[in-house]
Amino acid sequence: MRSALLTDTKSRRPLQKLTQELSDFAKRQFLNSTVYKGGERRQDKQHTMAIPVVVIMLDEQNQPVGDPIEVITRDVSPTSIGFFHTEILDADRLAVKLKLADTEVNLVVLMEWQADAGPFYGMGGAYIEKLDAFPVDIELS
Repeated sequence: MRSALLTDTKSRRPLQKLTQELSDFAKRQFLNSTVYKGGERRQDKQHTMAIPVVVIMLDEQNQPVGDPIEVITRDVSPTSIGFFHTEILDADRLAVKLKLADTEVNLVVLMEWQADAGPFYGMGGAYIEKLDAFPVDIELS
């Protein structure tokens, strides 16, 4: 299901950039990961990958709250995404701008879990909607 934003005008907001420490942490997690050999309970296979994505918190009407934040993925599947960030994002929903090669997808994620991950936080959830566009224009500094 595609969702349009309620307003026609998008505001321009500054991007909180990914820190080098968080990027290095995610890369170490990826390089040190082991392949799980047990039975899989999930229907969709998760793929471990560390790529920067932009997120912004949303309210119940998919309207943006706050400024966009660059985080780094920990795993991606056809139905869900997990990522690392320097702080817990206090939102039930996030808009996620996911770029892979020359394709960009904007999704709403219903947050399902959060956990400590060393000095950072892991969190993730399920895709619930596809957006026509990211809710705000990103101001790069």
